[in-house]
Amino acid sequence: MHRSFVEAFSNYQVNMKMSRDAFEDRMLSKLNINFGLSPGVFSGDKLVGFIFQTINKYEGQLAAYNGGTGVIPGYLGQGLTAKMYEFILPDLISNGVEKCVLEVLIDNEAAIHAYSKVGFKKTKTFQCLMLKDGILKKNANQTLEIKETRVFSVSEYGSLGEINPSMLDQLSQVRYHLSKETILEYRENEGLLGYVIFQPKNGRITQLAVHYKYRNQGIGAALLTRAHLLSESKTLSVLNIETKEEGAILFFEALGFARDLQQYEMQKQLTNV
Repeated sequence: MHRSFVEAFSNYQVNMKMSRDAFEDRMLSKLNINFGLSPGVFSGDKLVGFIFQTINKYEGQLAAYNGGTGVIPGYLGQGLTAKMYEFILPDLISNGVEKCVLEVLIDNEAAIHAYSKVGFKKTKTFQCLMLKDGILKKNANQTLEIKETRVFSVSEYGSLGEINPSMLDQLSQVRYHLSKETILEYRENEGLLGYVIFQPKNGRITQLAVHYKYRNQGIGAALLTRAHLLSESKTLSVLNIETKEEGAILFFEALGFARDLQQYEMQKQLTNV
């Protein structure tokens, strides 16, 4: 799987090279791959095409999230993506899956065309941001006591966040990756006012939320400052904020983040709604 993944994405617009350990972490933990519902195309013993999927609830429906589609050079142009979906759709439906979900770069016209032919439709536009110079622009309020926690308080976090995350960053999916995530909180009188979940190894911000009554008081900046301090990579990144959430995007920009890639979320409905 790792060899085929690296080969399939060798000429991709974004650098997708990753070590085998990083690949295993992404597939087994972050994605929580469902091997029985992830189709592959083989030439002899060689994996030449794949769709790596996880199954989870998303927007109230059981969904199959496509965490990576690839076809290695030499096998492109044969419609393998469509054939893999044609092969796996009956199994998805028999397992109660109600829709398929994926993300694709907005300038990847070939992939968008291929997914559209299979029946996917654009549902959201996501903005990705990156702290490219590795320096936060604002100084955090030093009086706020930010604490790390080992308790993954799904009910509290879910009640605090108002922005719906992408499928891979929702709390029910993040729980599979907790061994590689760090959680910081800010509380007053035991009440949760803000939290950030991030990956210190690569500086990836998974979720950040502040109670709506306590915004513009430096809590978000304090959480990000602490996350930045604890991260090995100082070029923090935050992926897939829906473009309509302009307030959240402006918050990150004020701290020094720059708009980077954009992606479409695409969905294929398998049941009548």
